[in-house]
Amino acid sequence: MPRPQYIKSLPQEIGVVTSVFLAQFLTQSGVTMSLTPMNIVLEAFNATDNASASVWFMGGYSLTVGTFILISGRLGDLFGLKKMFLFGWGWVATWSLICGFSAYVKSDKAVIFFIICRAFQGIGFAFALPCGLGLLGYMYESGERKNVVFGIIGAGGPTGATMGAVMAAVIAQLGWWPWCYWAMSITAVVAGTIGYISIPVLDLKKPKEISDDYLAEDAKFRNLRIILSEVDILGSVTGVCGLVLFNFCWNQGPVTDWTAYVIVLLVVSVMLIVLFFWLELKYVKNPLLHKSIFKVKIGLVLVCISLGWGSFGIWQYYFFNILLNFKHYTPISASITFLPLFCLGICASTLCSKIISKTRPSYIICFATICFCCGDIMLSVTPIDQSYFRLLFGQMFLLAWGMDLSFPAASIILSDYLPPHHQGMAGSLVSTVVNYSVSLFLAIGSLVESEVKKKTDDELYSIRQALHFAIGISGCGVIFSVVFVFLQKRDNDSGTKVGNSESSSIVYSDKTEEIEETPAAALETGAANLNNGMA
Repeated sequence: MPRPQYIKSLPQEIGVVTSVFLAQFLTQSGVTMSLTPMNIVLEAFNATDNASASVWFMGGYSLTVGTFILISGRLGDLFGLKKMFLFGWGWVATWSLICGFSAYVKSDKAVIFFIICRAFQGIGFAFALPCGLGLLGYMYESGERKNVVFGIIGAGGPTGATMGAVMAAVIAQLGWWPWCYWAMSITAVVAGTIGYISIPVLDLKKPKEISDDYLAEDAKFRNLRIILSEVDILGSVTGVCGLVLFNFCWNQGPVTDWTAYVIVLLVVSVMLIVLFFWLELKYVKNPLLHKSIFKVKIGLVLVCISLGWGSFGIWQYYFFNILLNFKHYTPISASITFLPLFCLGICASTLCSKIISKTRPSYIICFATICFCCGDIMLSVTPIDQSYFRLLFGQMFLLAWGMDLSFPAASIILSDYLPPHHQGMAGSLVSTVVNYSVSLFLAIGSLVESEVKKKTDDELYSIRQALHFAIGISGCGVIFSVVFVFLQKRDNDSGTKVGNSESSSIVYSDKTEEIEETPAAALETGAANLNNGMA
């Protein structure tokens, strides 16, 4: 299949794919780079008696990645995907630098400052990743080349998670931990430079009601009221605030024994989330989430992704917790245990296009959720004194497939279903679900652990109970994926579309724009692997 019309040469295509690959790679690196050196960082901040803070190292980052992705895709669709992509890299470079300099803060609240910096760091990836995916979704037509490219991007998930853990452990154990974040800042500058040089200026198609007066690559806005309407300020504020507060309450509740202010904030967050969906469905002219998203099969896909990656977030945190605090591995030794995920992730992403070309996406989602569930089960029953090369090693085989099949399958389904001017939304939705779910379910898993520990005073037993919660949610994901399989089989739906029984139109205010249906053969030509969850 020929290169996209926007890309003039192979070196340019390599540059485009590399810059987006690094967005996926570093997003996942940002999660694991806080896990292997977490004891070293806690000791540096004199916070070893506040072990619950280590949950925020990962949770705060995933929270902002997952939450702000909700609006970044929309901003990318309106202001230009390339602009928002480069803005994201600039933000990552700045706050990664500040994360490193937090080591110089001399205060008993220094660890809180570091957590806040981590959260701000995640906002940059919330812009870079979905807008990068949106660029690829717009430039590449459905087919084998698009699926291969998405497969390459998908390999950034396990490889980024592995290398983030390894490099952070090596730097923290043998050097000084702030260099983990300074190195990420340097890499972000390099990635942004590659993207600036290689990504072409795109002639984005737009909804009819958007005026040429202010939507262009060289946009000069003349009507603030119209701009605010298109950005959906009401939806952005209620959605982001609701999601942030809801997640914060589940993380902060166990720490404060659910004091009154946490309960009040939890109620407020639920009200804001309900208000957000009411605004999106009934009131806002140009919502963040268009009505085309609210389809049964797309909903099932997103629920399966949420539950699967949410359970993986719990597994990931407690995997390193067990290795560092119970098996007493050094940070480097603990990080090396992730290397099989690196190799298996590359193999899985290489075979991903072949697998998806031979089967329905519902089967892919179902198999991925089963892999997540089995990985959780294996960690929950692993004896502390057992060799790594038994159950711990075996989990890597399953989880690599769970990561490398679920993210790309969901990304391709949404990318092929949505029109070109909403490719930013396609990229943001899957990433929102993945990353927000990682943060939210880790918070709930931590709540389970803390409550059980209060009653039993047995830390290992309480961790296993948190893993049982992970098994429960991933098991629910399996059930929903089976329902998805049944619906696709019932409708004889073998393509990436949500199904023949559902409408394929996108609704913009009072006008309906028909979207040409993607043929079933689009999925059969190959597939892709892309996360996330975070979130």
